[in-house]
Amino acid sequence: MIRGIFTATDRGYTGEIRAFGTREQVELRQVEGKDNDKAPDFRIHPADDDRIDYGAAWAKTSKEKRPYVSFKLTLLGGTPVYLRMFESEKTPGTYELVSD
Repeated sequence: MIRGIFTATDRGYTGEIRAFGTREQVELRQVEGKDNDKAPDFRIHPADDDRIDYGAAWAKTSKEKRPYVSFKLTLLGGTPVYLRMFESEKTPGTYELVSD
């Protein structure tokens, strides 16, 4: 199930997450100066307020050698939700956020 649509920016990605009947505009911002290999590649923030942190994301490659971004998303102190974002096969340059 598609949970959002994103586009690449010079700072990371921007788009919308749809969950539980709500829509939230968010931005994935690249983390500068990662201190280890397990540190996240991106932090997830609302598009209009970078003081709020919704979680983290990591750039990965699937077994099929397809690049994707793995999300660990926590909205308003809830239980973490794990999602993946792949480039759309139908619309290059657009990225689809999907649940498992």
